[in-house]
Amino acid sequence: MESFLLKIKPILELIPEVKRPLREISFKEKLQWTALVLVLYFILGTIDIYTGGSEMPAIFDFWQTVTASKMGTLITLGIGPIVTAGIIMQLLVGSELISLDLSKPMNRALFQGLQKLFGIALCFLEALMFVGAGAFGALTPLMTAVLVFQLALGAILIIYLDEIVSRYGIGSGIGLFIAAGVSQTIFVGTFGAEGYLWKFFTAMTAGSLWTALEYILPILGTILVFLVVVYVENIRVEIPLAHGRVKGAVGKYPIKFIYVSNLPVILAAALFANIQLWGMFLEKMGFPILGHYTSGRAVDGLAYYFSTPYGISSLTADPLHAVFYTVMMVIFCILFGLFWVETSGLDAKSMAKKLGNLDMAIKGFRKSQKSIEQRLKRYITPITVMGSAFVGFLAAAADFTGALGGGTGVLLTVSIVYRLYEQLVQEQLSELHPSIAKFIRK
Repeated sequence: MESFLLKIKPILELIPEVKRPLREISFKEKLQWTALVLVLYFILGTIDIYTGGSEMPAIFDFWQTVTASKMGTLITLGIGPIVTAGIIMQLLVGSELISLDLSKPMNRALFQGLQKLFGIALCFLEALMFVGAGAFGALTPLMTAVLVFQLALGAILIIYLDEIVSRYGIGSGIGLFIAAGVSQTIFVGTFGAEGYLWKFFTAMTAGSLWTALEYILPILGTILVFLVVVYVENIRVEIPLAHGRVKGAVGKYPIKFIYVSNLPVILAAALFANIQLWGMFLEKMGFPILGHYTSGRAVDGLAYYFSTPYGISSLTADPLHAVFYTVMMVIFCILFGLFWVETSGLDAKSMAKKLGNLDMAIKGFRKSQKSIEQRLKRYITPITVMGSAFVGFLAAAADFTGALGGGTGVLLTVSIVYRLYEQLVQEQLSELHPSIAKFIRK
């Protein structure tokens, strides 16, 4: 497989890419690039695509939260293609259908190039599926081609905006777009003209306590998810380190409980959204093998059980659906968490190598890289499993609260914003103390 990828390397090199910075980007410049990309993202969300007079029904709202999309605009597909490409690559590597030593920089570059190629191809495939699933009604072949081109173009622009943030900004574009979209939904849902807050006050004034409770629960659910995520983000295991050259110099290597951040939830939620999209597309084509749909929601089959149950009422209406969805969310989060650790250089072997290069060792143990790796493996693998399972369970539980922006959306947004805050502090610290920056880069 490695030799095959080397053969297609010239093709991957033909794909346009955002040029890597030739110098260190200052903190101020990173903020400017991040803000610019965010503004461009919102602008793309205001540009309606040409539909030839057809209106897009609200049945595709399930796609919006996790894919940072806005229906009927250039960002209708959002980050769907690039995240789906990530899922495919994770599964191919995890199942060893693609056998690559990702500890080698060249192989990792090949992996990322192939993922980008998949992402661009999926921009057109998912655009075709949207149109084929009846998003715009009956269309002529020419109008179908026009819509597919517009949807794919918007998704490709999102891929490159994500690349700009990754190389010149702070954090990742994927996280930034999700947080921006969900934050907008929460703000409008709370304080908008038809927001829950004003409905709550109106119901209280009218003396309708049960109605008022119904309106305030989504707001309370949002706050609860926020507090839980912030608390869990601060749980960590600290491994004592000793410096090989400086006698008496000690440090700590922190391993967060949510070691792989929110990536497992993003990948799992995107997979579930793709199941819904495929189900609608196949039903429209006359092959309802994943289930049947009514008003855009699956009512039976596999697609129904992978659909997100919203609100406490969903627990009592169909407990089996709620349990199945929760179990699947936990299982897929664990799988994607383990795959992500291996493919992103967060595994014990890669981290042991980094510590060895810094001439650091775990206090009380031999300095050899193998010894460090074995010790780290005792922590990293169990924490990855437990942390991924927890965020999967929390995402499902958050959906049951009926939180604004969707429970999964709120979980992702809070986690993304918290990590962004940590990166901002790290960037500022690095700029004030160059020696710390050098350590962080290593």
